[in-house]
Amino acid sequence: MFAVPGWSVSSSALKSQTEQAPPAQNESQSNKDASTGGKNKKRKRGNDRVTGGNVDEMYRKHIEANPKQGKPAESKADKKSKKDSTTSTSASETVKPTEDETVQEEGKQSKKQKKNKKKKDSENQAEKGATGAPSKETAAALEALAPPPATTATLTPLQQAMRQKLVSSRFRHLNETLYTTDSSKAVELFNANPELFDEYHAGFSRQVKESWPSNPVDGYIQTVRRRAAAPVPKRGQKPQPNKAQPLPRRPNGACTIADLGCGDGQLARALTPSSKRLNLKLNSYDLQSPDPLITKADISNLPLEDGSADVAIFCLSLMGTNWVSFVEEAWRILRSDGKGECWVSEVKSRFGKVTRKKAQIGAQKPLSKAEQKKQKKKKGDDESDLDDGDIYAEDARPANTDDETDISAFVEVFRTRGFILREESVDKSNKMFVKMEFVKAGGPPTKGKHATGLSAPAPGSKKRFVDRKPDNGMTPEQEAQVLKPCVYKIR
Repeated sequence: MFAVPGWSVSSSALKSQTEQAPPAQNESQSNKDASTGGKNKKRKRGNDRVTGGNVDEMYRKHIEANPKQGKPAESKADKKSKKDSTTSTSASETVKPTEDETVQEEGKQSKKQKKNKKKKDSENQAEKGATGAPSKETAAALEALAPPPATTATLTPLQQAMRQKLVSSRFRHLNETLYTTDSSKAVELFNANPELFDEYHAGFSRQVKESWPSNPVDGYIQTVRRRAAAPVPKRGQKPQPNKAQPLPRRPNGACTIADLGCGDGQLARALTPSSKRLNLKLNSYDLQSPDPLITKADISNLPLEDGSADVAIFCLSLMGTNWVSFVEEAWRILRSDGKGECWVSEVKSRFGKVTRKKAQIGAQKPLSKAEQKKQKKKKGDDESDLDDGDIYAEDARPANTDDETDISAFVEVFRTRGFILREESVDKSNKMFVKMEFVKAGGPPTKGKHATGLSAPAPGSKKRFVDRKPDNGMTPEQEAQVLKPCVYKIR
């Protein structure tokens, strides 16, 4: 040291200084420092270290003095403990937890909440499994068929058109799902979301009004009324072909009609008011029961006794991939005296087209003389050398251009299930639909779950049994593909 003029200070003015001890740390902090080798990695705060003794003072200094910083987020447990402490003791006497203790407590509570949530989810899944929860396929279908969000806003014409397209696409998707799945999956789908049934038939009705030339159900309603009013011929009297044939009736005069896949029950609603006068008993079945006249059932397993129905109707309802089982169930419920009738109406696009060979003698239009001369010049032969197959091989289509919808494989499936087609009942006049009527044969089916080894004799025959006719030679998969599903083009 050296003396500086004007800066010298006497030693009497100097005071001795003592090092102050740092404030006591809480137990958790000291343990943490000891475990980390005495090094505290937290940001140093100087004299602002929070302890159990100065927590109230620090709260007033840093929180209440600076309201813009806001209060720290509190957990539910902190709020509850704070509420309990304020009711029991004053705020000054309450000992606040340290920062580390609060973090540890929040961590424990969050782990406990996650554990309880997992436990609750597993219990819910177990309940769904016990009550018949939908399968993965059904869940995927429900997710794809999510309804458009409801809105109360006023939509522009363009927005309304876009929304209508969205509703129509939902109907097409649901329609395709019903055609390409088993009926049991369809039951599961509608049980999981019953609103889909109403949405489907609302879209169906809209499609009928907009694009169909007619509804086959209306034709069946008229047919039932006309045939129900026709008098029953007396015993031994032959029915007149030009007049409407009466409905098959029981000895008491009643006729039971089973509408299988009835949809919204239009046939039953139209005929119920006059059912007593016409002596009709109407049974309607579908996957849901939006109307008291409809019974909820899978039409592959009907709640009807054997032989209890006189007429079974499939009006655009052979939809599932297991539609052959619907036919077998119709055979079971129809009367077995050769008078039970099965009426079918289906879309033409589900059938194939008639395929003819190029040279079918007798089924083609003969060539004209001018065409014969052209053909003779091409071959360089005389007219006498023309083959009959060349002369008559003009076109496979008949001259009257009749409808070429091929129903032969479909009729063959019905034949092996115990039904006989009424040839005169086939109606292809509608551009969209085919109508036909079958009669339940007296013998058992030659194929399917009701088939037996031998066929019963025809009514009035003296033979004890007849030889069984061969089946159609198709596998169950091939029979199911006889009717194509109605699948819309992707737009």
